[in-house]
Amino acid sequence: MNSRERVMAAANHQEPDRVPVDMVLTIDVYRDMKKLLDMEYLPENPRMGRWTEVQMPIEMIKKLGIDMYYISPRSGVSVHTKSFEDGSFTDEWGCYWKKTAIDGGHFYFELVNPPLAHATSIEDLENYVWPDPEDPKRYAGLKEEMNEVRETTDLAILAKFAGAVFELATYMRGHELWYRDIVNNQEFAHALMDKICQIQKRTNEVIMAEVGEYVDILRLSGEDLGMQDRPLMSPKTFKKVVKPHLKEHFEHAKKTLHQYNPQAKIMLHSCGAIKPFIADLIDCGVDVLDPVQPAAANMNRYELKKEFGNDIVFHGNIDIQKILPFGTKEEITHEVRDAIKALAPGGGFLLSPAHNVQGDVSAENLVHMVKCVHKFGNYPINLE
Repeated sequence: MNSRERVMAAANHQEPDRVPVDMVLTIDVYRDMKKLLDMEYLPENPRMGRWTEVQMPIEMIKKLGIDMYYISPRSGVSVHTKSFEDGSFTDEWGCYWKKTAIDGGHFYFELVNPPLAHATSIEDLENYVWPDPEDPKRYAGLKEEMNEVRETTDLAILAKFAGAVFELATYMRGHELWYRDIVNNQEFAHALMDKICQIQKRTNEVIMAEVGEYVDILRLSGEDLGMQDRPLMSPKTFKKVVKPHLKEHFEHAKKTLHQYNPQAKIMLHSCGAIKPFIADLIDCGVDVLDPVQPAAANMNRYELKKEFGNDIVFHGNIDIQKILPFGTKEEITHEVRDAIKALAPGGGFLLSPAHNVQGDVSAENLVHMVKCVHKFGNYPINLE
């Protein structure tokens, strides 16, 4: 099998020749990987997203031996969009992302000064200047890039176009105020999520009309619903306030995508202890769940496979909190073997680090992870 066939077989709950492997690198890890793989000729500053994730060149993907090409979204330009000398920026929604130093000489972007923190009424939402989902800058160059990947490689294409609904509302309101809204100010909460949802739906329509035929898996941004030790809200609140908007967004994205590629799948990124929501996410039309955070509470990989493995595909599940950054080669080997043993039988598993790879993970550990998948991930799985 080639990479695309391998990924799509697993995504259809079939056993491919080998467990597919994937990863998304942040800028510092990408630069370390260039050195390790003797690929210093590659760009020093590839396109970088809000979370410092980068567009990994095809040459690096091939040399690493991974199976998927992740294409990150473009942003439109609005009255809110600004860049600052220190590297901080304001995005098209009006969210200010401050460039912040973190341990080890790395950096990240942290949200400060949420733009709707002082909104008090639905009228305030109507008067806000919202992004234009039809801005052609959103898809500038996408068709050429995705066509090159399709024509010159056998990689599966994982694409992200529109952003979040619930999580974006969190950014625009601020965490504390937003979680008060979804309990005590639900009319406003519904109005805000509906406004965002309609923009995201139209964004997907516009971009997929350009490039939908190339998409194998459409990643539906991030809708983080869990903390490390518990969900972010009760299942009751989720079902009543949040789920209707996610369901509308996800079902529309899937229907739109299938106009151009009926075999394509929908992936949702949602971190943390989210087991109480998985059945609802399946009901919303999610095909693939990422990142299946193994260190979060009640996210035991064997239990998840038993309970949900027939209905959803798992993407991720290699611990990025302790094992990949701080583990020995033996511990990484055990983590990969155990994830394959738990989640790979019968297909339905795309192995990856359980988030974008941060700067505390060495390139050597990532290469070792991939080698372990190639060694232990061949079907039929036999890791007793």
